[in-house]
Formats: sequence, C-alpha cells, structure tokens
Amino acid sequence: MKNKISDKREESIISQLSALYMQYGYKRYKPGCFEEYSLYQENKDFLIGKNVITFSDLNGKLMAMRPDVTLSLIRHSDVSDKSTDKYFYNEKVYRQSAGGRNYKEISQTGVEVVGSIDGAVVCELTILICKTLEAVSDNYILDISHMGFTEGLLNEFPSNRNTISEYLKAKNLHDFYLLAAKEKYSQNLINAFEIAVNACGAPENALNQANSAILNSTMRDAIAELNALYELLKEFGFADKVNVNFSATANADYYNGVIFNGYVENVPHCVLSGGRYDKLIDKFSKRGGAIGFALYLGEIERYLAKQNETVDYLVVYSVETQVQALRTAQKLLSDGRSVRISIGIPAGLGYKKLIDLTEKEAT
Repeated sequence: MKNKISDKREESIISQLSALYMQYGYKRYKPGCFEEYSLYQENKDFLIGKNVITFSDLNGKLMAMRPDVTLSLIRHSDVSDKSTDKYFYNEKVYRQSAGGRNYKEISQTGVEVVGSIDGAVVCELTILICKTLEAVSDNYILDISHMGFTEGLLNEFPSNRNTISEYLKAKNLHDFYLLAAKEKYSQNLINAFEIAVNACGAPENALNQANSAILNSTMRDAIAELNALYELLKEFGFADKVNVNFSATANADYYNGVIFNGYVENVPHCVLSGGRYDKLIDKFSKRGGAIGFALYLGEIERYLAKQNETVDYLVVYSVETQVQALRTAQKLLSDGRSVRISIGIPAGLGYKKLIDLTEKEAT
C-alpha cells in the first residue's frame, strides 16, 4: 500500500475527484473569494478556525476572505425539502495557521447535498467519501458516528452535559468515575457511558455493543440508521474500510446525524471531515436538510511531501560510473525500490541504504 499523492500532484488528484463527482451527477459549485464578514461572525462555531481575514470594500462594508465553502453554498442555494441538489467544489480557503501567527491558503475539495436527505443519499455520500480517500491512499480508514447517539446519551446527564461531553471525546473514564460517584449515577448510566467510550472499531461489533447502551428513542433511532448504513456498505464492498467511533463528535448546534472523519496512512490527523448538518439550514430559515464533507488536500500534501524526501537507496556515482549507476538503479527500481542517483549526497535527503560507486574508482 502507498499514498497515491506521492505519484500524482495535487492538481491530478483534484482532476480525478472532479471526474468522480461528475460521474455521480454532482455539479460544480464556484463561490466568490469574498463574503460579508457577518456570515462568518454569526456562524463562528461552524468554522474550524474562528479568525478570518477581513477588509473593507469600496462602500465601507466589512468583507472576509473565504475560510469555508459550505456556509457560502448554503447561503446562496435555493434549499428545498421537496428536491435534492448535489454539488462539489475545488477551492482555496484561508485560515489561521496552527501557531496562530499568520494565515495560510489551503486547498479544499468537497461535496455537499442539500434538500431532501434520505438513506440512499447518506449511503451514496459515504461511498463517495471512501472513493475520495482511496484517491489519496489505498490505505485509509473512515470513522463514522452519529450525533443522535451521543446527544441522546448526553441528555441523560442534564446538569453535567458539557463535562460529560468532554470526557466522552477524551475517552476519560477516570474522571467520569469520580463524577459518577459524586453525583450517584445509576449503573445503567455508567454502563452506557462505558460502552460509548469503548464501542469503537469494526461496525458490527461496535454497533452490537451500542445496542446495550440505548437509554432513549434518540439513541435507538441513531443505531438503527447506522445499522442500515452498514448493511448497505457491506453490499457495496466498503464495510472493511469503516470504523464506528462514538467518541467522535461535532458541534451539536449544527450537526444532527451521521458524522465522518477520514484518515490516510502516514498523516497524523484527520484529513477529511463532514456529516449531516440540518441545523445549519434552520439557521438560514430554509427548509430541508444537508450533508457533506471536505478533504484538505493541502494538509495531506504538506505531510506526505516530507515522506517523499526519503528513498530506499541512494546511489552515489562519479563521472566514470554514470552508466553503472543507471544500471544499478534500474535493477532496484524493477524490484519495487525507490532510488535516487546523485553525483554527491543531496542535502536534506533521507535514505535507508547508500550505494557508493565512487569507492570502486580507488580500487
């Protein structure tokens, strides 16, 4: 298995994904670079980063460089619960860097479905997520969860809802047990929280465990929806690429259904995220639902570029051993090795083994 982005540049991946989305009948959405700052100010909790680049236009109106595509799409779309619209986009977004000292431009590609959302739409989107991750790396995994399950669980802890939410996300059983003893929680509540923390991994096992943690109809409906989705994913050959992880949550003010987090080999964080966000539609006083995801290609490229600086073999040659270096490299390449030939040792290049053909000159 290998990361395909090492073979294809970002533009090629975007082209491949665009063709994939169009094949499924999605249409290209092309937003403007700027939006009124009020759009992001009023929906800060929906954004990954809270700070945005602002400026005043010629009329004195405060504008912002786009930090997100979804908000623009929902604002400008004619969402209806009587029909379904499917979009994809390939855009640059502008966000504050991890250190917070500057802003960076990030390549983002994504898919959004707005309007009438049913089980078929959710399954198709999940399949598209798997195919999107597969375009980056053969070795990927998709974590799925459901806000209905976690919200139903948290509703059973009304006086400590926020604290329990943090414990769940952190899988913090130690502090939960201390709180449970203090609050005298029932054994049913304790068992349900333990299962939510530990029911993680292969969907069949995780969902079976989650069944025994159901405390209310909200949790029951969520598990039923995930079971139905899993059965479809099995039929279409994607079940082995999916994990269930109930400690994965999203902002409950916006998200209300299934949520996604995608990972690829050798990148130490989530590279794709999304989910169902009907509550955002409500905030815009529109009717219908919405579900989507975004892939952060710029972040993937940044991490995998470092990996591309390492080769299996470095073959160092001289003027007299050029042909020998080429022959050596071709043999290694035919065996599936990565090889760099060089007249000296390049600065910053990592290698597992050095073949120094200059040594033969002295013998």
